[in-house]
Amino acid sequence: MAVTSPSRTQEERSRDMRALLIEATLDCLQAQGFHGASLSVILDRAGVSRGAWAHHFSSKHDLLAAAAEAMMAEAAVAARAVTATLDGEEDRFAALIEQVWQRFYRGRHRDVLFELVVACRTDGELAQRLRPVFIELIESFRGAWGSATPDASGGGDLLTLTLFVLRGMAMQEMLAESADGQAALRGLWTGISRDFLQSRHDRPLRQGAGGPLLGAIT
Repeated sequence: MAVTSPSRTQEERSRDMRALLIEATLDCLQAQGFHGASLSVILDRAGVSRGAWAHHFSSKHDLLAAAAEAMMAEAAVAARAVTATLDGEEDRFAALIEQVWQRFYRGRHRDVLFELVVACRTDGELAQRLRPVFIELIESFRGAWGSATPDASGGGDLLTLTLFVLRGMAMQEMLAESADGQAALRGLWTGISRDFLQSRHDRPLRQGAGGPLLGAIT
């Protein structure tokens, strides 16, 4: 006797449709850019009719904002999980910088991030909706920062500046891709940050309860 799976609820179908449209929107933002990702392009990518789309989002702007919020929320979860990837690393601080670069400043996340940042410059409504999400993403890195350094402040301005520096490197990488992905510059910034943290604590910063913290100070 054939076993039939239970039918999905309306809520489940709606959730799946929203997820499909959001994923298609992010793909189109990366491939066509903010202004090129028209509603027709997005719906063609998702394989969804205009009638079906209208049941889930009030406008294209609403869909774009929801997609951006979903991407940044996923990134915030990933940022909080970075700590686990540092286990066993000899130089946890350098590993943290590298993990953040590889996960958040390359590929689709980087491409869509820049499209959104530029769009927010002239779209006040989008900027207002996304500002809290951007702030939450930065806050999500503080746990990983604390696990890789003895900085009890959770990173403070240095963490924020580090993310801004990596963002600038990512922009340059989009304009003129380098063979090593700006590895030398990341290494330089890691050393500058390490020296700053050492001067703040006024002692060599090598070992901690969770293992090596900043690696060798040179």
